[in-house]
Amino acid sequence: MVVLRAWRQLQRIRREQAALLELPQAQHMALLANINRDPKKSKPFSASDFAMFQPPKADEAKLPGDVAAVALALRHEGQLPQLVMAAWPQILASADQVTAPPQLRALHSDDGEVWVLAPKWEGHNLRGGLVAVGRFINTPVRLRDIDRPLMTYTMRFPHRPLAGYLEAGLLLVSEN
Repeated sequence: MVVLRAWRQLQRIRREQAALLELPQAQHMALLANINRDPKKSKPFSASDFAMFQPPKADEAKLPGDVAAVALALRHEGQLPQLVMAAWPQILASADQVTAPPQLRALHSDDGEVWVLAPKWEGHNLRGGLVAVGRFINTPVRLRDIDRPLMTYTMRFPHRPLAGYLEAGLLLVSEN
């Protein structure tokens, strides 16, 4: 975890340096935009509207620590699916050395197109810490526990018009 902490510090330092270097150009862009805007239709622009490397806002959504712990453990074991790699920066930002992986680490479909990391039971239903879907789903899906392959759960996913998506905190309804 020392390497991860050092990597985070290096990324923070690089982001701050880039923000300082881009500030004059962002101020110039704001000035040009304010000269050409209609004062009756819009509010004035600020330099932060044009700053790409400004520090992330505090209210930016993070993944739960147990999701990050599961993702790091699965990556170490060579079992992390490519679908989840799209959220890798958020996983690294959420990683905490004190969070242990939960008892139910991950569920996956037999074809590997559906993954649920760090799910929690809510009655008969599951709330996924991070749900990764690689294909369009319109029927219930059988999910298998990654640590106990004989344990299967048939869950219904909410309808999404997308073929692939990542979503945190999604409620999966049990078909059993």
